[in-house]
Formats: sequence, C-alpha cells, structure tokens
Amino acid sequence: MTTTATLNTIRTRAARFANDFSRAGYEMGEAQNFIRGLCEIFELPVLKAVSFEHRAKKLGGSHGRIDGFFPGLLLIEMKSTGKDLALAYQQATEYLPNLPASNVISIP
Repeated sequence: MTTTATLNTIRTRAARFANDFSRAGYEMGEAQNFIRGLCEIFELPVLKAVSFEHRAKKLGGSHGRIDGFFPGLLLIEMKSTGKDLALAYQQATEYLPNLPASNVISIP
C-alpha cells in the first residue's frame, strides 16, 4: 500500500480530522467513523486495511473485540470521554500475546 499524498496533504487531512473529531466522546457511536477518518488521512483502503470489532482472545482465556485492527500495523482500543485511558491500554495489551505472530510488528 503506497500513498501518493505529500506530507503537506497528510498534515492538512490530519488537521481536518482532528477538528472533525475534537468534540467526539461516545465510543460506540463514533469509533468506526473515527477509524475511517484515520484511514483517509493516509489513503488506506478501509475495507482492506482494517477489521472492526475484531474478535480476539485475551490473557486469561476470555474473549473480547478489538475496536480497530490493522494486522501487522495497529491495534486501536477506544474509550468514551471521561473513561480511564489506562484501561484501554490494558485491554489492548491483553490481546497482543494471542495474536498470530504474522500480525504483530516488533518495535525496537
């Protein structure tokens, strides 16, 4: 997936995206539109790049759903305004050990 957008184009799209979602606050009602908007910034084809509500196994064996999953690239776990973002981080990290190795990028 190669983008033809210039850095200035990406910056312009990112600023518009940030403005559009600056007052968003309801996770369930806005998560998928947020992720679609994020894809538009970088010209990522939504239907090929992201899996919404991706079913995944957590540490301890329970199952959950990842809000947005870009295999091998990004895992998005969102929370509504006022919720503790540390919980989103904890939830996201509980999925990582059970994702197939081909879906996990090692960060140095």
